Amino acid sequence: MEKNTNNVNYELLFIIHPDLENTIESVLTKTRSQIEKRGGKITYEENWGKRKLAYEIKKCDVGIYLLWFFDAPTNSLQKIEKDIRLSEEIIRYIIIRAEEKTKKVSTKKEIETKEKKTVKKIVKSAPKESEKDRMKKIDEKLDQLLSEEASKK
Repeated sequence: MEKNTNNVNYELLFIIHPDLENTIESVLTKTRSQIEKRGGKITYEENWGKRKLAYEIKKCDVGIYLLWFFDAPTNSLQKIEKDIRLSEEIIRYIIIRAEEKTKKVSTKKEIETKEKKTVKKIVKSAPKESEKDRMKKIDEKLDQLLSEEASKK
């Protein structure tokens, strides 16, 4: 029975202990080398920064979140996972098989730019009316509501 050695795309989300914020580059280098020595190749890295955890993990209520995509042979995934699990710097991790369409992740700047463009389109498409017209419509609506209240009594 031969093991499958095809490279597969994986997504790795991990949380680093917050006290290691100043030495994060050495932790990342160590984790990178663990993946690469098992035949993996990192294709995308994104640092999400320090965030509050939903619950306390190893006496920490915050952690440094990182998202990586990497290609690796399927037979080396267990060894990569073991290396990460034994790392004291990483307090929590998850590795999942990534689909091709999720391999391209939008960065925070790309998302913010798209949101700004959407807001600008909405603002441009909104009908422009003068302050006087707007106030007149509000007065008419108020008069209508007051007359309905008066007729009920």
